Amino acid sequence: MLPICYRMRDESLLNLRKTSTQAVGINLLSVVAGTVVGTWVAIPPTQDKQEIYSIQPILVGVCIGELVGLILALVVIWFTRE
Repeated sequence: MLPICYRMRDESLLNLRKTSTQAVGINLLSVVAGTVVGTWVAIPPTQDKQEIYSIQPILVGVCIGELVGLILALVVIWFTRE
């Protein structure tokens, strides 16, 4: 009986580790994407001089990316839960 309990516990921990790794990866990618979009809004590619007049669009992009990443990570955790 004891080896069966350990095997079930190990499989459960492995599944939780995979799920949490996916959630953190999704959150990280969303923050990076938000930062890129915010930087692109702050410094458009058509601008001659590459000067940042305001850091606000970058911060807004990071915040939106963080919120989207959080929602996607929670969805991944919710649907991969057994």
